[in-house]
Amino acid sequence: MIVKSLRLSNFRNYPAQELHLPPGLIAFTGDNGQGKTNLLEAICVLATTKSPLVERDRELIRWHERAARLYAEIELSAGRGDARRLEYNWRVEGNSIAREMKIGGVPQSAVADWLGQLQVVAFFPHDLELLSGEPEERRRFLNLELGKTQPAYFADVARYRRALQQRNALLRHLIDSRIQKTAPGDEKGTLGEWNRQVAGYGSRILAARARFFSELTPILTQIHAKLSGQDEPFSIDYLPGLSILKGTVYEGGGFSAPFHASLERDHADDMRRGITSSGPHRDDMVFKLGAMDLRRYGSQGQQRLAVLSLKVALAHWVEQSTGEPPILLLDDALSELDATRRALLLEEARSFPQSVVTATDATFLNDAAAIYSVAAGRIVPQENAPNSEIGVGNSQKTPELAF
Repeated sequence: MIVKSLRLSNFRNYPAQELHLPPGLIAFTGDNGQGKTNLLEAICVLATTKSPLVERDRELIRWHERAARLYAEIELSAGRGDARRLEYNWRVEGNSIAREMKIGGVPQSAVADWLGQLQVVAFFPHDLELLSGEPEERRRFLNLELGKTQPAYFADVARYRRALQQRNALLRHLIDSRIQKTAPGDEKGTLGEWNRQVAGYGSRILAARARFFSELTPILTQIHAKLSGQDEPFSIDYLPGLSILKGTVYEGGGFSAPFHASLERDHADDMRRGITSSGPHRDDMVFKLGAMDLRRYGSQGQQRLAVLSLKVALAHWVEQSTGEPPILLLDDALSELDATRRALLLEEARSFPQSVVTATDATFLNDAAAIYSVAAGRIVPQENAPNSEIGVGNSQKTPELAF
């Protein structure tokens, strides 16, 4: 899979931009704050409808503008069908944002139908929080990556969230009823129904996450060994958020029985606190180098290499799972690596049909398929770069950007 062309209109610091991109390794170079990261972010938004960098879509619209558009033509691997055309538009309407998604010019309403049209695996410097941050960051990572490749998982997460919210609301209602000494009604039967839904959807989420780690681990160990040059195995322990399994690593088997057992075990505590104590919303994972917990004891260099290894391994897993190699995006991934690891990471990037990296200079990127300089939201091919004749449009009046 490759992005053949990319168009941006009023996205971040780009008033209008059109790029025709080749396969292979592509590099965007230039000083910090010029718009290199914004290009990778645009590709991520087209892949998932969400920015990996900000929560509010309004922040993606260029200053003083009220609408933004992204468009891409995607070419699949040989024999996988025609090229795909993706368009994502959003505009400010009062205090809200209106969004429009189109595939091949046909409007789409379901995010689940959109996910997977463009497969992307991206590294941004803030991804180091996967290792050092709170468990919520790691659960968000799991939901995003599994949701992009498995629409059924995306649906299960949405249903689980709704059921969890309803169960928690009922628990709080029961607490209020006891305090006010009002008639409880048939809460026992209603709670049993929400228990059934929470455990049903939650068990499938837990199983999907466990299967993901079992498939990813051998790839991850191999990639980390290559990038680090060390024999000590790198792994990620999956810790399901079930009280009956608390503190233990998942080692196979179903989740339905332990989930129901955890809900029964937590019943009194849940009734007292008004929250659900067990479930995938309590999951976590531990990054380990050998027996060492990298979060607690790893150096910054070890942590950075661990997250980079995870991203590269994830890209290989996506190809293995979907049959379609994703586009690998690496934002400022080279700056803190030594020459050997930098070369090894670029070698991995070249193993995909298309990879995009950003850097402050092109010193280590002379054999890239295309190298572009980025300055103040303008992109120009470097004169001495291969394929430098690739078209780049910067005019705000470019007719092709009318969509």
